[in-house]
Amino acid sequence: MEPIAKKWYDNLGQGKIMGTKCLDCGAFTFPPLTVCRKCNSRNVQWQEISGKGTLIMYSSTILPAKKFTKYAPIPYGIVKLEEGPCFFTKIEGADVSSTEAIIKGNEQLPVEVKAEIQKVEGVNIVAFRK
Repeated sequence: MEPIAKKWYDNLGQGKIMGTKCLDCGAFTFPPLTVCRKCNSRNVQWQEISGKGTLIMYSSTILPAKKFTKYAPIPYGIVKLEEGPCFFTKIEGADVSSTEAIIKGNEQLPVEVKAEIQKVEGVNIVAFRK
């Protein structure tokens, strides 16, 4: 069986953002796992996400992983996917220039966002754009 992380990144490289859907209870898991988070079944299959979600909250990090420090501050937030799960990820279009800007931006939430694949420092990542 192919390691799940490899399959995840291979799919991102092909422009697909995938999760897993449980064939027993119907729950969707994102990022994908080999087991259902709801019922613990291993009867799951890969399924592409719609890419639609709702931004619930966001903030920023000034101390990202060393590889990404030149991009700081990086806006990160919680997105509730149309499929159900919440995902903590990079948010494009969120103003993190000051504490006041972050507070003001969060007061305007929730807002609809759309997933995109970005290549950052040679790594494909999933971000959402306001």
